[in-house]
Amino acid sequence: MGFFKQLLAFALVGASLRGLALGADYPQADIDSGKVLQELGKTAKETALARLESSTNSKCTKENVRVRKEWRNIPGPERTAYWKAVECLMHEPQVYPNVTGPKSLFDSFGVLHYKVTPFVHNSAYFLLFHRLYVWTFEEKLRTECGYTGAMPYWEWGLDAASVEKSPIFDGSETSMGSNGAKVNSSFAFFPGGSGGGCVTHGPFVNYTVNFGPNTARDPLAYNPRCLKRDLNTQICSQWASIRNTTETILESPDIALFQANVQGDFRWAAARKWGFAVHGGGHFSIAGDPGGDFYFSPLEPVFYLHHGQIDRMYFIWQNLDWEQRQTMAGTITMMNMPASRNGTLDDVLDIRPVGGTFKYRELLDTVGASPFCFVYE
Repeated sequence: MGFFKQLLAFALVGASLRGLALGADYPQADIDSGKVLQELGKTAKETALARLESSTNSKCTKENVRVRKEWRNIPGPERTAYWKAVECLMHEPQVYPNVTGPKSLFDSFGVLHYKVTPFVHNSAYFLLFHRLYVWTFEEKLRTECGYTGAMPYWEWGLDAASVEKSPIFDGSETSMGSNGAKVNSSFAFFPGGSGGGCVTHGPFVNYTVNFGPNTARDPLAYNPRCLKRDLNTQICSQWASIRNTTETILESPDIALFQANVQGDFRWAAARKWGFAVHGGGHFSIAGDPGGDFYFSPLEPVFYLHHGQIDRMYFIWQNLDWEQRQTMAGTITMMNMPASRNGTLDDVLDIRPVGGTFKYRELLDTVGASPFCFVYE
């Protein structure tokens, strides 16, 4: 808990420094409105597609490249098909031996994240691990459950005025379910939540969280309970706004500072003003159980939309200066605790039995000589 207390302290300090973040060469009004982010995203997409045209990789072409889209830009029937495919994964067999809690392939993704958390957060591996992780989830939706639509992401800033009114959380047939029921004591670590109890209606109202939390004596033991959410507009507006997203991209000249700014890594002085930053801000805009659990947050179905947005930011940042941004920085343990060597692009990421094995350098390009073939719009 010491790490989180430090993070909270820097987040509170960061709140007083937010006005200092200014994107060079762009009017603040254009940053805040989303105009700049749209322009950056368009440039990044065009850069990636131009690279695709000159690529010798026959697996990915302009004809078959997938286009990932923000949730509200996907047609209603496709959104419904997406959550039904996620629900389908909750009925596919889990793949880890010798564990009692996980019951499905969806759960297996939670086991994987639990096992690797100390190595893929605030480390050299954060961005590329989660890129592969989300892509593998997408592949399972397609191969196991027949999903054919776009992989969605959640632009948190579009809901910074009211997360509860988001089309992701409005409880409709085209949402990912509702907020949790209002309870007297929300997730106390983060004030301002409007729910805290079980999801009340819409998709995933009957979803059973089968294991966790991380604080349990045996986190992988069977522990059935409802999905709880504690939607938090205060956190979303403060740490995951369109301004935060855009300025994080603009104010990060290298990979070390970019991943520090995305995560609010207080070891970098320049990153302290971001507080929980967009990574923590997105997670704790959902909060609840398991959404607020650092280890088991993938058991919250919206996790993949949230990390889709993180990867979208990474995609944009990379493609704004592609030749200089195929790099890695940092050590191979969280916050370098315990102290460890630097990560390299030739290190191997093995996510079996959920997915495959790749060198990190194979994961840099979403349209190149890699397992991927996607862009963002």
